[in-house]
Amino acid sequence: MVNQRLRRPAILSIEKRREKRLDEENKVIIQIISENDELKESFYSFSRDVSVGGIRVMTDSPLPVKTRVKLEIALSDSKKLVSGIAEVRWVKSLFDDEIFEMGLEFVDLEPQSKVFLLEHVYKKMISR
Repeated sequence: MVNQRLRRPAILSIEKRREKRLDEENKVIIQIISENDELKESFYSFSRDVSVGGIRVMTDSPLPVKTRVKLEIALSDSKKLVSGIAEVRWVKSLFDDEIFEMGLEFVDLEPQSKVFLLEHVYKKMISR
């Protein structure tokens, strides 16, 4: 009797992100921007990862997709502050709708903040 194996199709994981992400924790202040561009309530969070294009944060206060927020990110190693505007792209419940992750895409970073972020991300990528 010949033993035949069942062949499974290969599962490919296609990465949609354009930028490399750093898994690291940074302190983040998130301030909600209202429809008339006024700054509303703010809250503190921590990043799960960061890239030149966006950031993934942990929160107990999820926001609706497409919500615009003002961010201030204190980069862990350099202690530099990155400021700008981001938009919520996705929200995921982690623990019984008490803890959430949110993916935020940067839509307008201050020029100096963009430089700080580029330096931070690529310096860490090189040192790995």
